Amino acid sequence: MDMLSRTEPSFATVFEFTAMGMAIISLNGQWMKMNNSLSAITGYSEEELLDTDITSIFLPEETDKLLGLLEHLLSGELRSFQIEQSMKSKEGTIIRVECGISLIKNSDNEPLYYMAQMKDLSKKSEMERKLAESEQRYNSLIEHNPAGIITSDLNGLIISVNPAMERILGYTKMDMVGRSIHHFWEQEDQVRYPTASVLLQTDNYMLRVTHKSGDKIELGLKNVPIIVNGITEGVYIIARDITQHNKDRESLRVAQQDLHDTVRRQQGMTMKFRQMRGKFIHTLCDGELLYRLGYKPSNILGNGLYEIWPFYMAANIDKYYRRAWSGEENVMYEATFRGITYLTSLRPIFENGRVIEVIGSCVDITERKHMETELRETKELLESFINNTTDAICVLDQRFKVISVNSAYEKVFGWKQDELLNRPLPIYPDFLEEHHKEIHNILKAGNQVSGLETVRVRKDGELIHVSVTKTPIKNEKGEIIGFAGITRDITERKRTEELLRKSDKLSVAGQLAAGLAHEIRNPLTSLRGFLQLLQNDMKGKQHYFDIMLSELDRINFIVSEFLVIAKPEAIHYKRSDLINILQTVIALLDTQANLCNVQLILEFESDIPEFVCSEMHLKQLFINLIKNAIEAITKEGQIKITVSMQGSDVIRVRTQDNGCGIPEERVKQLGEPFYTTKEKGTGLGLMMCFKIVEAHKGTMSIQSQIGEGTIIDVFLPTQTILKDMSDFE
Repeated sequence: MDMLSRTEPSFATVFEFTAMGMAIISLNGQWMKMNNSLSAITGYSEEELLDTDITSIFLPEETDKLLGLLEHLLSGELRSFQIEQSMKSKEGTIIRVECGISLIKNSDNEPLYYMAQMKDLSKKSEMERKLAESEQRYNSLIEHNPAGIITSDLNGLIISVNPAMERILGYTKMDMVGRSIHHFWEQEDQVRYPTASVLLQTDNYMLRVTHKSGDKIELGLKNVPIIVNGITEGVYIIARDITQHNKDRESLRVAQQDLHDTVRRQQGMTMKFRQMRGKFIHTLCDGELLYRLGYKPSNILGNGLYEIWPFYMAANIDKYYRRAWSGEENVMYEATFRGITYLTSLRPIFENGRVIEVIGSCVDITERKHMETELRETKELLESFINNTTDAICVLDQRFKVISVNSAYEKVFGWKQDELLNRPLPIYPDFLEEHHKEIHNILKAGNQVSGLETVRVRKDGELIHVSVTKTPIKNEKGEIIGFAGITRDITERKRTEELLRKSDKLSVAGQLAAGLAHEIRNPLTSLRGFLQLLQNDMKGKQHYFDIMLSELDRINFIVSEFLVIAKPEAIHYKRSDLINILQTVIALLDTQANLCNVQLILEFESDIPEFVCSEMHLKQLFINLIKNAIEAITKEGQIKITVSMQGSDVIRVRTQDNGCGIPEERVKQLGEPFYTTKEKGTGLGLMMCFKIVEAHKGTMSIQSQIGEGTIIDVFLPTQTILKDMSDFE
């Protein structure tokens, strides 16, 4: 393809017939087209050189330079270049040529090929050659100078500008040539620096100009006069864009001021020192801490340790300074002066492997030291409390493995701390495994288990009654990091309660015995009378047998219920009818009530559903409540038991009497062990009532007024998970 087919016809003509050698060279350095003049210079025809490398006809020692310049053209670093090269003709003679090459691009600014112009220099005179070289050097100095250069006449009109100046101002050479230099100054600088004044400047100076884009830039300028034959014909104005430099310098100044202010205003203290003449001399020291110590920077700068601090303090600090100066990293020490304790960290600064300075950072730790002392004292107090308390204390990690236990724990359970470390606690009975998991889930949810009475296993296998409180341990973020447990051995208390409970039961049974004897005596009298009648005559008296059987059944029922109270059977839960339970209790206590001139009334205000409960314990509960009500009535009276539903899932059993009543201040203490209003009571009966209700997940409330009577409400949920009742056995 003819490389000139896309060019102007006039250019193709010039290419072919100019006396200067011309060639088109591909971007990879191969001859693509040459004119006849170049063939005449080299002695090669176009066909002989076509598609060969450009370096094939140049001397090898000069090809590297040529190729390097071609790369600069292609990268855009150069627009064109001219060099002298030595060429070897086809006949073998060495020809010196002037070679000028430029890069040709398309309309999209994409490179197409190189255009080369070559002139045979062998016929030029030595003077012409030197003049050409001088001109090339001048052009190179101007064109490739990184500084912007404006050539101006003495009137300030711009004669020429170099590419660097075009880049600095954004204007092209065509935009600037023929205009006054004054045209590009900022308005305020136009007043300060008239054209004549600028041209006469001999020192470096600065002007603000407007870039073609509208941005304001600052130029650092230097004038160089143009002198020909001793006469000044113009001025070279050499310019550099110092906008960023000035911004950087201002930023540096602001940063230095900020750094100074930061060091000055910091709560701590920053310092530097160097070793000079065998002493450590401080070169920097500032910060709020310095002033709190009673010093100013002027008291420290230029002085050594012994000129600043008391001798004992300086001697101590000197050891740490020497360690840091020897190259040791992160040297730290504490010092106390005028009631202020501060911590210093020293770090050496190296240059070429040698310490040239040490920087120190100091922080006030007075408050921290006070807190550490308080924490240490608190820790010692807590450790003393934990180690000397009789309660067993253990600390567990997040996996419920032992971190530590106190001596009381070892004594209560028989396990040594070394045997328990990093192990789950081996104190849970197998039959409480589900209960154990339930406790873990409660603790993991962040809740506390408080005052739980249950049983645990000692190392020797013995079951003991305990009261347990377990609490999650949380960090400052509220995250659970472990668990703490306090266990109290209540085995002896349980035994005492059991003895007192049995004593109270015997008391109840004794009081029931009187009513039981009277109740049994009545049907026995009937039976005896009927038997006497039957001895004489059986005729017409068959209905007496039904009465006798009924009376015998009544005796059997009363005796059976009495045995239930005196000697309970093994406890078990089942779905029961509260109506039958209360009717049985009324039947059992009706005789005792009659003996005391008390009327028992049982009413059901609504249908009462069956629910899961311990029937025997509920009987014991209501026997105690009704018996207490009977004893509170000194004359004739009545006890009304009313059963109703509170909502859909709670049963209320109200026992209301018209007895003597209880003072308000004593009502709050009812239910406590050994607290009673009776002359010979133990208080355990009502305590057992509260425990029975609690075991059924219910509640019990007492209201009383002196002279009017007492109301006791028992609330029992119809659906609940019942508590282990082993404590009541």
